[in-house]
Amino acid sequence: MTYSHWHPGPYSLGKVVREVRAQVPELVKGGANLLPGLLGEHRLDGGIRLAVQLRMAKLLGCPVCFKLFPPLGARVGLSPEAVQSALDGTPEGLTDQQIGAVVWSGEILVGDGATPETVPEAALALTEPQRQHLLLMMRLELVVHATGLMFFPHGWIDRVRAGG
Repeated sequence: MTYSHWHPGPYSLGKVVREVRAQVPELVKGGANLLPGLLGEHRLDGGIRLAVQLRMAKLLGCPVCFKLFPPLGARVGLSPEAVQSALDGTPEGLTDQQIGAVVWSGEILVGDGATPETVPEAALALTEPQRQHLLLMMRLELVVHATGLMFFPHGWIDRVRAGG
């Protein structure tokens, strides 16, 4: 019996191995850059972090994140318009730092964890330590989602990506 219509899709053991090989060495090298985004003058507040998580949920098609993060938007002060803007990567209703973080993180995710060649103008609202923190966070998210989503039904993930 052949299964010519079946393919493993983006959530397979091979994907996990590829993400671990690509991201973990960079995470180890840049580990010290995680702290500035959590503490002190370069700290990213909850609204910025949630905006990034919303964009990540949309780009990665994570059904758990897609269901979890939009309702949390109101709890950190994001309007329904801001939640939708963060999902879509558009500026309406977002602060300069929120849109900068959404744009920067989106570039990293679309680039499979690579450092963007240029800093988008919107991302200049963030400090360099904040951008480095987000770079590491998105690399970590790629590994986590490759691993975690491997166990979800692919049809569910495809429906979320299609906007369902």
